[in-house]
Amino acid sequence: MILALVMAIFFSIFSTATMMYIAMATPIGPWIAPTIALSIIVLARMICVRISASNIALVTAAGSIGGILATAIGFSFPTLYFLDAQLFSAWLARPLFFSCTLSLLSLAAGLFGFWIADLFEESLIDEKKLPFPIGQLVARLILAEDQLKQGVYLLVGFFSVTIFSVLQDGIGLIKGIIPKSITVLNSYSWGYFLVPTLSFELWPMLWAIGFITGHVIALPLGVGALGRYVLAEPINRMFFPALSSSSFLFAFCSGLVVVNALLSMTKVPKQLYSLFRSSSGYAAPSSTVVRCMQMLSNHKRRLVVALFLMFFLGLTLTYFNFSPLVQLYLISFTAICTYQIIIIAGKIGLAQLGRFATFVMIPALLLFAVDGVQAVCIATFVEIAGGVATDILFGRKMGRMVHNDRTLMRIFQLLGLVISALTAGIIFWLLVNHFQLGSAELFAQRAQARQLLMQVQQFNGIILLIGALFGLLLKYVKINPMLVLGGLLMPLNLSVGLIMGGALAWFVRNKEQYYPFWSGVFAAQSVWMLVSALIQTFR
Repeated sequence: MILALVMAIFFSIFSTATMMYIAMATPIGPWIAPTIALSIIVLARMICVRISASNIALVTAAGSIGGILATAIGFSFPTLYFLDAQLFSAWLARPLFFSCTLSLLSLAAGLFGFWIADLFEESLIDEKKLPFPIGQLVARLILAEDQLKQGVYLLVGFFSVTIFSVLQDGIGLIKGIIPKSITVLNSYSWGYFLVPTLSFELWPMLWAIGFITGHVIALPLGVGALGRYVLAEPINRMFFPALSSSSFLFAFCSGLVVVNALLSMTKVPKQLYSLFRSSSGYAAPSSTVVRCMQMLSNHKRRLVVALFLMFFLGLTLTYFNFSPLVQLYLISFTAICTYQIIIIAGKIGLAQLGRFATFVMIPALLLFAVDGVQAVCIATFVEIAGGVATDILFGRKMGRMVHNDRTLMRIFQLLGLVISALTAGIIFWLLVNHFQLGSAELFAQRAQARQLLMQVQQFNGIILLIGALFGLLLKYVKINPMLVLGGLLMPLNLSVGLIMGGALAWFVRNKEQYYPFWSGVFAAQSVWMLVSALIQTFR
């Protein structure tokens, strides 16, 4: 058990570091639980220790929470930099303040998500029998007969990319000998069209993320990259020559973001209405609240925990200068949206964090006139709470399938949450202090999209309309506008790397068997980036 506790702490930090980098470097946040499970199996074999399926599940459930918490932070919190770079830099210059502030927000939102998951665990898993597919996937992986073979694939991917990174970046006396990229085509103009410089990015993590996500990311990114050079930039040169390319592109993308946000938000009330009807037996929505109160009153321990949690949330939100009314609004709507995020993820395995974060943030901006820092904190709070609650229930589902003790599972998950929240601020500071936000290494596309949405009133109305029409067209042909946005905004070489990985998956007959290898690849590169940041910081 001591070994399991040590491994839980290690993998909580590992998953937080890995996913923090991936969430800011790419627009995708893959679930890290399968990678953790395989890593535990490999590590146990390497140190010649037998570890039971039950303990593998405990460590995986604890460690994976850091992955979703880091993903939520990486998607939302960098928005502050794009809104107010001067303020963000002032915070960054105070490492202890910066790290503690972000960790405090992470811990408060994470504990809230943990409490919601705990409250509805029996209802969703035992009564409604939601599948929680990621939990089932990891449980089958832990119980599989060929787990050692998959572990070897992961190990090969991890160490091969680690060696590649050393040869590319150099370390100590070893000088880098592998170039970062290879230029394939130089740029040239043809009328109103500009053919950009095309380079082949030697960045294995891009190929790995592209391979794992496959067609989900390859097609939209390709459409976005093509749309930029065939549609957006020619319109800029023909009709808005006074505007720089970046100014036009931001306005165009803002229109796309706005229409996507509006269409997404129109679905949320319907989803919430369905939630109330299903959870209250088609009775009045207020009966859902009554049922929650009954659950709390019937369990004194839960009531005491709830009171302490609300007190802690009140102190935390007061620290961020939220008024009591805004605190009540944020806690109430986060609880409602978190439950809906769980329902959707429990059915399809995807946590739709951004949609619900926007749904809570926009009314707060309009109704309470919150400032930019508070708006970013609201979005981050909702994403963390929803993500953590979902991951908690994935772990609980996995635990049931491998016959874990429920109390022990809760203890390990709580440990994982606390460790991840406390280290998230430090890891985030290290990454953004070493790599420039908005650069190729930390492009933070999701955060840029939210910044465009919050500052939409500053852009040209006609360009916004053109972008909105493009967004409507994408919705009509069922292509994800937010991934297309990545192709529009990201440097072409990054998009090409992700597209290449996705295209490679199309030509593989059984791509699932190669997931462990590519999981090792993106884990190795993420850890290498963090190690590079540490070396640079303390040199």
